[in-house]
Amino acid sequence: MEAINQFVLTAPLWLQVPLVMVLAVPLATVAAVALVRVVDTVSLAGERAWQAATGPDRVGD
Repeated sequence: MEAINQFVLTAPLWLQVPLVMVLAVPLATVAAVALVRVVDTVSLAGERAWQAATGPDRVGD
């Protein structure tokens, strides 16, 4: 691990940026997908709890 860190730290900037992006973009994508799933799950649970407490919406009456 130390050798990898040393390589990245001593590499020129034109090489550091693509290396970091190759790692950062996929990690950020995975984190974004996980966050969206958590928000969707919490939102759905909240909506179901709300409908259980207030009754289903009546549309078209």
